[in-house]
Amino acid sequence: MSDAGATSLSQEVQIVWVEGWETVDAKYDYVRWMFEKTRNRTGKPRGAMRAGRIVGYAELEETAEPTEPSRRYRRRVFYVKDNDRSEPGGQYQDATPHEAVDPRTLRPGAKGELTDRARGRRVGKPDASSAESGPSDGMLF
Repeated sequence: MSDAGATSLSQEVQIVWVEGWETVDAKYDYVRWMFEKTRNRTGKPRGAMRAGRIVGYAELEETAEPTEPSRRYRRRVFYVKDNDRSEPGGQYQDATPHEAVDPRTLRPGAKGELTDRARGRRVGKPDASSAESGPSDGMLF
């Protein structure tokens, strides 16, 4: 991560979820993230978010200094695309895009993690019939 990115993370005070935390927790196994250059420290970024639909964003402390030569602030924006698992007909049912992170692990100033849930791996009890019929040599194909 660049120095500007690390500085931006250290200046975060809050993550705002546009649809509310309950919706994010229930609907999104992962969200994508990126840094967006904005004119404001707080509020929903007004920039042309062409990457997808914004579901959350970071707000910076009141004393935060711009991190860009253009006097703009670098803020994290969390978004989803039409082809994401959470969207109707989305792909990534058992995989994730490289910029994905589990929203449950996000905190102001913390990058977050890519968990098994975000990767599409569900932890559950193994089915007895599938264990008996599975490959005995350890091969998965």
